Amino acid sequence: MSYDRGDRSRTDRWVHVVLRWGMTVSMAVLLIGLLLFALDPGGHDEADMGFGDIAQGIAAGNPIAVIDLGIILLIATPLTRVLTTLAIFIADREPRFILVSMLVLGIIALAILLG
Repeated sequence: MSYDRGDRSRTDRWVHVVLRWGMTVSMAVLLIGLLLFALDPGGHDEADMGFGDIAQGIAAGNPIAVIDLGIILLIATPLTRVLTTLAIFIADREPRFILVSMLVLGIIALAILLG
């Protein structure tokens, strides 16, 4: 199957949706965290938080945890884009593009593990 203009249009449309929603949701979470911090600026842990700490911090009303969640969502948006294109390439049975997408995911995983 050749990767023609119609296929690229569909891929572009899905990537656009993923990037737009990822950016919108992450910015909304960041703004909520900043608003919460502005309303109550003192006495919050500003240390690095793991995923469990972020969940506990959000439950406790810590605005720093909300801001950290927004940053994680912002970082996850491009990763979601790669996963979306991979799913489209798998559905279209495009082995060359599947391999490239998997290579990108492997590089991202390696960076996360080593970084």
